Amino acid sequence: MTAKELFGTVNAALRETVSTENESRTDLWTASPPPALRTAAALTWRILPASRVHEALAIWRRLELTLQNQSLSCCSTWVDQWLQVYGHVVRYRFLIVEDETMPVAIVLVVESRQQVGPVQVRTLHLGTAGEPQPGSVCVEYNRLLIQPDYRQAVLAGLMQYVQANRRWEQLRLDGFTADDLALWQQGFPQAEIRWRDSRFCDLAAVRAAGGDLLSQLGRSTRSNLRRRLKHYGTLECEWAENLEQASDILQELIQLHQARWQAAGQPGAFASSRFLEFQQSGSLRLFLEQRVVLFRVRHEGATVGCLLLLNDGNRLLDYLSGFASFDEKPSPGLTTHYLCMEQALRRNFAAYDFLVGDKRHKDNLSNAVTQLGWLTCTRPSLKMQALQGLRILKRRAGSLLRKPAHAPCPSVETLSEESSTPTASI
Repeated sequence: MTAKELFGTVNAALRETVSTENESRTDLWTASPPPALRTAAALTWRILPASRVHEALAIWRRLELTLQNQSLSCCSTWVDQWLQVYGHVVRYRFLIVEDETMPVAIVLVVESRQQVGPVQVRTLHLGTAGEPQPGSVCVEYNRLLIQPDYRQAVLAGLMQYVQANRRWEQLRLDGFTADDLALWQQGFPQAEIRWRDSRFCDLAAVRAAGGDLLSQLGRSTRSNLRRRLKHYGTLECEWAENLEQASDILQELIQLHQARWQAAGQPGAFASSRFLEFQQSGSLRLFLEQRVVLFRVRHEGATVGCLLLLNDGNRLLDYLSGFASFDEKPSPGLTTHYLCMEQALRRNFAAYDFLVGDKRHKDNLSNAVTQLGWLTCTRPSLKMQALQGLRILKRRAGSLLRKPAHAPCPSVETLSEESSTPTASI
């Protein structure tokens, strides 16, 4: 059955029931699904409010085990930790989809208010997104926990659920892959998508080419790495194998990260108490499930750099880092990442992903690129039309006042990891 046909079968049922949804309601259909939906997809849909979070997470864990889910952003531990830290500053509920015997999907639906220019906008998000800035976890490779055989049917119903919810002014789907956004683009053709490159090193391709990582990098990068490694001499690499090691590396990562950012006149990611709480507790919980890697490089007793990487289905995501001062240790970021990549290659990981954002070492150490998208669908209203008008005026004013291309100094956001100033990425 095509997505268009499914849209038609679920539209009427969801339009009537979701419009009256409130926090005390637990079922979209109190008894059984409407006949049209039963015929089309044999699915039932119900909502669990935030007050029943423990029941919802128990369902989430069972489905995760059934599907043998390896995706990090929709694993129950990540979701649970996010709700513990951010659940009191957003409004959320769980949409549960079941066939005749068991759940086949569970989706975290988040409502929030985001500052857009001079006004606040009511936003709707799917997954662990929508928390206030600063202090967001900045989810990337966002995914929904859906049984593959039911994916099209669930997404069709989910789109109708979203359309029937009249509270949001902007729908935002944050950090999804192109494949995951394809059906949403069909369902919301007026939506805008901001695509961003996520550069990575395809470790499987390196193995297929003989397993020599250095030979797969560019000539100038190879030369630079050989020179740096020769300068350092002996380097100690530590891949955390127990909780004590992991905790020690994490604490030093936080200290190094904050020191470099504050030296550049910036607060640093861990200045947010919410973000600090999420990482200090959540990262160690995920480490125990082998979903987080903590890595450290030392030289002559002093730390060169620390990394926290997320294990997303055997794909390592470069999530957090802390490096020594450039004045103390040459090329600390490049050196630490390269040595971690060597370890990841030996440990049979499929890829080493640097996530979005522009840094020189991402270009130097990657051999492939994919794209992640941030979809925004804005409902027409006088408020949003006025906001769009202000944006247009601001862009025009900016173009008139903009200096020649060579004039501006590089901002903190555009400086390379190999400079003495950290970049804007986490």
